Amino acid sequence: MRPDKQNIPANEAPAIFELASQYASASLERYSMAELETAAEEAGIPAEYIPQAIAEIQAKNTKKQIIKQNIRQWTRKWLLIGSIVIIGSIGWSIATYNAITNQKIQVEAAWAQVENQRQRRADLIPQLVKVTQTYTTHASTLVTALIEARQAYLEARSLEQQQDAIEKIDQAINQFQTYALNHSALKSSQLYSNLQHEITGTENRLAVERMRYNQAVQSFQQQLQGFPNAVVAKLSGFESKPFFTAD
Repeated sequence: MRPDKQNIPANEAPAIFELASQYASASLERYSMAELETAAEEAGIPAEYIPQAIAEIQAKNTKKQIIKQNIRQWTRKWLLIGSIVIIGSIGWSIATYNAITNQKIQVEAAWAQVENQRQRRADLIPQLVKVTQTYTTHASTLVTALIEARQAYLEARSLEQQQDAIEKIDQAINQFQTYALNHSALKSSQLYSNLQHEITGTENRLAVERMRYNQAVQSFQQQLQGFPNAVVAKLSGFESKPFFTAD
């Protein structure tokens, strides 16, 4: 359909008139070289200066365009660099968080092995009680100490309670060994020999697991304390782990 045949909605007419007015203004604001030279002569300006002025204005406009283009290019470049830095920082933070988490898991796993050996020592106590009762009838104090130490360990809920119970078990086992050394019948029995072998083996395994736990704690502490890992650790709520110190 030809433009002069179209029906224009009345509500679009104001916008059309306004846009057409802008086109007309832009057209009126343009001057030809002849018009500029005529105007210059009327103002007493030599006509030969008009091309020189036009060339200078065009050079300035070109320079402005180049500056704007450079600013846009530098802006895009720095935005790209900023995006890369942000993405890299996020990736590094995730990798650091995962590394610290893995170290924490290793510490917890090492501590679980320490507790396994502690449990093994506690489980020897019923056998100590049995052999004590088999070879003597007047060691009720020792039997009571053994039973109470194991019961305290089984009922321990916090780390402090567990540590106290372990000390009682150590004392009870030492009392048993001292008692056995002073009673030849008990000392020379096969049951005592087997138990002594179990006690020694358990102590050796506990020493090894304690060493592994401390090594895991040391690696974990290094992850937490090194910069900038310490920032991620603090923001993520990681806390240091204590070293295992045997009495």
